[in-house]
Amino acid sequence: MKALFVCSQAKLRSRTAAICLHGEFDEVKYAGTDKDADIVLTEEMCDWADIIFCMENHHVDIIRNVLDFNNQNIVQLNIEDKYDFLDMELIHMLKIKVGRWLDENERKETNLR
Repeated sequence: MKALFVCSQAKLRSRTAAICLHGEFDEVKYAGTDKDADIVLTEEMCDWADIIFCMENHHVDIIRNVLDFNNQNIVQLNIEDKYDFLDMELIHMLKIKVGRWLDENERKETNLR
C-alpha cells in the first residue's frame, strides 16, 4: 500500500510521519499544500497514493476542492501544526492514529476473504 502524508509545509508533521511510519507501508511520500512547501502537493501524488493521510481538515478541503480529487481514501488525522520535526508527542500521536486506521483496514480486508 502506498501512503501519502499531507500537511501545510512538508517540513514537520508530514515529514515526521513519512520517516516514522515508512515501515507500515510499501511506499511512503509526503507533501505540503502551501505553494512554498518543501515538496508541493500535486494531483499526480494524490493519484499515486492508495491512502492519503491529512493532518487537518483544511488539507482535505484543498485536495478535494483545489485539486478536484475526490478519492474516498482520505483520512483526516486532526493533528494541529504545533509540533517540531520528530517531536516525540507527534510521533506517538501519529503511531496511534495511523495504527488505528491500519487495524480497521486490516479487519475490513479480513472480513472480505
